[in-house]
Amino acid sequence: MKRICIHYLVILCFFPLLALSQIQVTFPVSRAVFQRSNSNESKIRINGYFTLPVSRIEARVQARNGQGTSSDWVTIQSNPSGGNYAGDLTVRGGWYNLEVRGMKDDQVIGSTVVERVGVGEVFIVAGQSNAQGIYDEMGSATDDRVNSINYFDATESANEPSVNVLNQFSHMDQGARVAPRGMGTWCWGRLGDLLAQRLNVPILFFNAGYEGTAMQNWRQSIETGRAKSVYIADAFYKDGQPYANLRIALQFYTHMLGVRAVLWEQGEAEIFAQSTATSYFNDLQFVINRSRQDSGKNIAWVVSRSSYSGDMFGPRPELITAQNQVIAVGSNVYAGPATDAIQIPRLRPPRTNADDVHFDVVGLGEVATAWNNSLSDSFFSMAQPQPPVPAPTVSVTCSAANQLSIAVNGSFSSVSWSSGETAQTIVKGAGTYRAKVKDATGNILFSSVVRISDAPTIQAPSSTTFCAGGSVKLKASYDNNIAWTTNATSQEITLTTAGDYSVRYQDVSGCSFVSAPVTVRVNPLPAIPAITAANSTTFCQGGATTLSTSDNAAYNWSSGQTSRSITVQTGGTYTVAVTDQNGCTSPRSSGVVVVVNPLPPTPSITASRSTTFCADQQLTLTASEDQLYQWTNGQTSRAISVSQTGNYALRTLNSFSCVSASSASVQVLVNPLPQSPTLTASGRTVFCDGDQVILTAASLLKPIWTTGDTTRTITVRQSGSYTARVKDANGCDSPPSVALTVDVKALPSIPLLKQTGTYTLEAMGSLTGDYYRWYLNTDILASQTATIKTSRSGSYSAQSFIEYSPTLTCFSKVSTDLNFIVDDTNQGLSIYPNPSPTKMISIETLANLTDATIHIYTLSGQEIAKFSVPVFNERKSIDLTLFSGGMYIMQVRAPGFSVAKRFLIGVGN
Repeated sequence: MKRICIHYLVILCFFPLLALSQIQVTFPVSRAVFQRSNSNESKIRINGYFTLPVSRIEARVQARNGQGTSSDWVTIQSNPSGGNYAGDLTVRGGWYNLEVRGMKDDQVIGSTVVERVGVGEVFIVAGQSNAQGIYDEMGSATDDRVNSINYFDATESANEPSVNVLNQFSHMDQGARVAPRGMGTWCWGRLGDLLAQRLNVPILFFNAGYEGTAMQNWRQSIETGRAKSVYIADAFYKDGQPYANLRIALQFYTHMLGVRAVLWEQGEAEIFAQSTATSYFNDLQFVINRSRQDSGKNIAWVVSRSSYSGDMFGPRPELITAQNQVIAVGSNVYAGPATDAIQIPRLRPPRTNADDVHFDVVGLGEVATAWNNSLSDSFFSMAQPQPPVPAPTVSVTCSAANQLSIAVNGSFSSVSWSSGETAQTIVKGAGTYRAKVKDATGNILFSSVVRISDAPTIQAPSSTTFCAGGSVKLKASYDNNIAWTTNATSQEITLTTAGDYSVRYQDVSGCSFVSAPVTVRVNPLPAIPAITAANSTTFCQGGATTLSTSDNAAYNWSSGQTSRSITVQTGGTYTVAVTDQNGCTSPRSSGVVVVVNPLPPTPSITASRSTTFCADQQLTLTASEDQLYQWTNGQTSRAISVSQTGNYALRTLNSFSCVSASSASVQVLVNPLPQSPTLTASGRTVFCDGDQVILTAASLLKPIWTTGDTTRTITVRQSGSYTARVKDANGCDSPPSVALTVDVKALPSIPLLKQTGTYTLEAMGSLTGDYYRWYLNTDILASQTATIKTSRSGSYSAQSFIEYSPTLTCFSKVSTDLNFIVDDTNQGLSIYPNPSPTKMISIETLANLTDATIHIYTLSGQEIAKFSVPVFNERKSIDLTLFSGGMYIMQVRAPGFSVAKRFLIGVGN
């Protein structure tokens, strides 16, 4: 679906393009009708712009043919600023010519008339084809006060149309369209005649009907954005349709004009939609509520009772019941006509197109009458109309560079200008601009048009250059409110002096617009010329300078040359005289002295050593003495250090900064260093003490190791960083190779075994291991700790292990054997030292106990301490320093174990 462009033309949109006058009305336009209140009046927002200063804007309405109440002149805005105005005029119901004039004190500055502006009734028609209209059989409305907008959205766009459609208000004529989608006058032109004549006010219709739509289609297009036809299989309406036209009518058209009610004519398609009374009721209620939500207004609805689906199917009473139920329970919903009994049968001569649903000319007249009867005086007293919303005002302030700052006043959800910008304030140059604004619900209003004046222009003769004593006339494009840069205020000025001249115009906004400047040139008699040198007039032998004078017709240098610029290579004093295009010759200029200085002698170079050497060495070149030095490598000292192959020469500068000829060049050859050898290891470079690794230096030249070795490979048994280098045939040493680091890890100490408890053995050493391997005779024990508990007699030994990484573990030799004999005379419980002077005692059990408890008693049998030992599998220490010295009894209990012994604390052995 092709979208209608929402941006507007730069030219005004709400009114026909007219020759520019002092007062313009941009809204309302001809045939616009504003919804009246129940007190038969409406407040109309009038806006526009003016081109001459005014002190107030006045408006009045004059009834056409007595169809209204004329008013006196009313000031709608005092002291308008910015060149635009906006004001409200309360108008009684009727059909008028709107007159607007601008006043300066008591003088009329300008005026304009908008014919046919109404205050009356505004309706939106919605429904299906008997609402939209099918044929152009009905004639035009006979009453001049029946109106519509002659526009049809053939693209079926779901977006609001261009503002240009509001320039298409028209009388409701046969063959015309009724925005946004109505076809012809249908029954609505006749209804408009009946209402206009009965109510004596103008009528404005909008038509959002859509042929072939069922009630469910209207709800679908709201909920899902897409509705499926009930007539054609797998066919869909355009996105947003049919509801989008009703939303546009509410938000785009009637928001600015007001509205009385939506006239709902629908029901003929429900036989194909298989609608039930419940579904129809719910769907229509949903659409009514959504229309009020989208507009933000409690829009009145008038629902017709229509269900006739053709002569074959006839009416459907259950749908009439649903429509009556909507009318009965709905707030601000009223009964429309019952159309099922009109023109039965529908297909009757002379109609031959097999259309048995739509009304013919006679039937449409009856439908119009039925609608007129439903829209009774009682309806107009009960249905609360929605008033027009006034257009926003615009503020204009001055800006720079022939531009004004335009701001739309108020708070809106979006703003878009006719120029394409979307900011609330824009800065623009010459042209006409207006803003489109939306409120939070999507309702649309348009501001008044702001006209920004063109910058003034200056009319000048073909040449503004003349000789002293002459003159030129300049003329401004404006004849009032102007000021020249000379402070003159007349439209035309005469100038005799040179300069840049512009004119400033102040328009009704109070802002200034400045023309492009016009340059006036007055040629004087030639002045004494001045000589300029392109570079210094003091230079070295072989150099030159260019002497020039100001542009003129002819030149006479003291050297005899006649060009504007001359090249000078010899010393002396130079002058010039000039002749202009009028043949006038100036006095001779002041003299320019040119000085030529000598060059220094050609320098020589001395080398400090052979000019062929290795890349890790360098050479010093020294020049013969002078003031300054310029070597070919950019250095400026007398002596330079050289470390790269090349030809070296220099020039010298003397006290005059003159540069000598170049010295003879010295050729330097720097031999490259041989490539460093690549070192590789035959195995791991991190290993345990006692192992070794072979390092290899890969090179075609003989290596020299940091160890002093000169073999291709070396065997390494110690930690360190190992590199090598090579020497080539030129005697140049390579850089050292990338180092290989060898890390030799120490072995743990050979364990020294000691019995440290009754059943405890411990492995000791200066470099302890991360873990240990214990042997009993030839068996390997499970324990890997430095201390183990043993319950078997035999020969014990141990080996220590250090794990340096997941891939490297170093281990000691196996220790000397320790013979251990289990003491089986102590009942499996050992307490020591006993006695204990320090009151610190150790306890061991032969067997590994679980859920053990240690009880301490006095000799009299009183329990004074108890300790729980969940797992008793190693030596336990107890601190009894809080106990008094003396003899006590200790009992160790566990399942299957109970032994008690005496012990003494706090006294010597």
